[in-house]
Amino acid sequence: MFKRPPLSNANRLVNASLALSLLFIAASCGSDRADVSEPVAPEISDDLTETARDPLTDTDGVSLPAVWASDNLGKPISSIAVTGRRGAIIAVSYDDGDMQLLNFEGERITDAADLSVEILADGQYGMIAGTLLSAFPGIDQDGGLNAYLYGGEIAAPIAFPLDIGSAGRIEGLCSGRPLDERDGVMRLAYWTQGAASRLQSGRLVEVGDALVFLADEPVEAANPITACVLEPTGAKVFTAPVTDATSLERNGRRSLITLDDAGGLTLIGEDGENTDVTVRDGLSVRVPNRITGFAGTGDARSGGYPGGLIVLGGAISTSEHRAVLVDPSALTLSEFERPAVRAQE
Repeated sequence: MFKRPPLSNANRLVNASLALSLLFIAASCGSDRADVSEPVAPEISDDLTETARDPLTDTDGVSLPAVWASDNLGKPISSIAVTGRRGAIIAVSYDDGDMQLLNFEGERITDAADLSVEILADGQYGMIAGTLLSAFPGIDQDGGLNAYLYGGEIAAPIAFPLDIGSAGRIEGLCSGRPLDERDGVMRLAYWTQGAASRLQSGRLVEVGDALVFLADEPVEAANPITACVLEPTGAKVFTAPVTDATSLERNGRRSLITLDDAGGLTLIGEDGENTDVTVRDGLSVRVPNRITGFAGTGDARSGGYPGGLIVLGGAISTSEHRAVLVDPSALTLSEFERPAVRAQE
């Protein structure tokens, strides 16, 4: 049985020995290093904090097709995350804390693993401890931050705790792909229960045989944060009723979409204008009655999605819970006249 080594303490925020842990797990189941340099904190301006949709200012809506779905996953879905680009994996967490991985065709590639997951954020695919792995950041049911790792000889996702030196329960998080070698495994941002208006961002990098979180200076939002997005240009934060957000990037074009607490999707424009996004049923695919999980990527290199992929999780009926795959090409490929997402200065 795998026994996790103790956390190592250092001047930096370092967690347990990564390489040794992965080797031990791989054995029981049958790298490149990032340069560490001084981080630069992203800026958040108040006018980028999005709030409720205003039906008086909404423009004409956008309709996207549901094109495929998983089979019945059997239990309520709490969150959805994806690894785009070369990764092409969908991560699903359930209300009971289990986590399961699907491919971009909606097929299960692992069994549900009991990892006490509460919230997942989008993952990154790359070399960790000398092995190509998918790493999904997430919050467990105790409010701790973990990297959920899968790949190589690891047959099911495993939780790798991240010591970020945070006081209090972590309430939410978002992640972004590394922009250069300095960013290491991924960019990461979170907020805590005791400081819901403060976004702590940083970079998760591999140093020696450990994963290290290099924190930027925290930045303050005007109101309690309920969702965030890390784009190449910086961080965007959202307040209630928004519960989640994703940015679909395709050939330099970005489409920022939010999910609210009523299960509604909204496209956010550069001047704050809002466009309702609806998802229509396919010939044999039904959209969830209420969306409880939501993620997307503009770069899906598997499954036959030239315009990227949006994944919705939710109940189709009282006993039927599915991940529904949506084609966002109307946003990412077409000449549809829509508000462009503003880049931060």
